[in-house]
Amino acid sequence: MSNVPCIVSVEDDQDLFEIIRLTLASLPIQLRHAKTGQEAIELLRHYQADLLILDIMLPDINGWNVLKEIHTWERQPTSVIVLTAQTSATHRVIAHLQDVTAYMTKPFMPKELREKVVEILGLPVST
Repeated sequence: MSNVPCIVSVEDDQDLFEIIRLTLASLPIQLRHAKTGQEAIELLRHYQADLLILDIMLPDINGWNVLKEIHTWERQPTSVIVLTAQTSATHRVIAHLQDVTAYMTKPFMPKELREKVVEILGLPVST
């Protein structure tokens, strides 16, 4: 498959990123990783992401500011999953206003993340 979907995961916790990586490892995707908001912005400038998996609480700029920045670009990720420890209704409203495709809270079930990625990207469901 020459045109595999590209996912950018923005997660500052390396252990949590490893869980994400292992969860998605069997899917026909290209996974890229950024540890900070600024790294995410730079990565997204160079790669057309089909899906952005975005933490909100990052060490430099927060995930909402990452979204604000990329929303000014002509070329944006097609879909966004916010994966955060923030459980408040306020954050869910912000996500809705930012056109976030899915909002998932930590701790998360790896199976649910995988299913959501498969659904959003329209990947074949393996049995």
